[in-house]
Amino acid sequence: MNISLRQLRAFLGVAASGNFTRTAQRLHLSQAGLSATIRELESQLNTRLFERTTRAVVLTEAGRVFLPAAELVERELSAAAARLRDMGRQEGAALRLAFTPLMAANVVPETMRRFLADHPQVEVEIIAGGPLEIQQLVESGEGDAAFGAFFSKVSGLVRKALVSSGLLAVYAPGRYAPTPSAKGRKDTTWEILRDQPYVALTEDSPIYQLAEEALFKHQVNVGRRIAVQHLDTALGMVEQGFGIAVIPEFSHSACARYAVEHRVISPAVTFDFSYVMRAGAPPPDTLTEFAQVFKAVMATRA
Repeated sequence: MNISLRQLRAFLGVAASGNFTRTAQRLHLSQAGLSATIRELESQLNTRLFERTTRAVVLTEAGRVFLPAAELVERELSAAAARLRDMGRQEGAALRLAFTPLMAANVVPETMRRFLADHPQVEVEIIAGGPLEIQQLVESGEGDAAFGAFFSKVSGLVRKALVSSGLLAVYAPGRYAPTPSAKGRKDTTWEILRDQPYVALTEDSPIYQLAEEALFKHQVNVGRRIAVQHLDTALGMVEQGFGIAVIPEFSHSACARYAVEHRVISPAVTFDFSYVMRAGAPPPDTLTEFAQVFKAVMATRA
């Protein structure tokens, strides 16, 4: 028998959520990959662990017997792995950092180039995911820090602000007429979205929340909505004329890769782009230095 930690986490995730799709997203797996992992575990145990119906996924009797043992083993292995990772982090030899996809694609490569030039001995692992996903990685101890827009305070995490940002309206050239807030200025108002098709981020995005509050405050009703998960997807949809998107001002450098135009939206809605890490222990010097390099690279894109 050769049961892996990966299989145990897959089993425990499905047992807790009763849903393969949500568990696959949380574990950064495809649904097919998660299903294959569960089948491997069931094959090794020579028993079915889940009953799958059209409405739910529930543990079989064998699954319920296996659950407490799986929880114990996973907890002990994870704790041991965390202790070993902490030993390496205290020495500054390894960093496991998580970013939202747009930052991972547009800011991280240059940051890595600069950081590793001064710290060639440090191993850096980069993970990309949504704000909630990457924050949970830090909460669970699987990541040293997560970089993104985090609005809600989480017990056990410390937040360090890096840069303040506003919001941009992004649109295809010639499709929508910007509404300058004052003659000669290169910004626009929330009126640009009135009755226009809107390429919106999903509801769990902090940017979505900010935009919704501003639209409500200024009594602007948008037209058809298309929801997308990532900012790069939004920019691609805007380029093809599907509507206007709202993105963070610090992300404007990503617009250069698409045939789009953008303007700062006034009245300004500002927020902090930050990184979060676990409380209770001083961060390794390498994390602090990486964050400073990341901040400097963001400044060059402003």
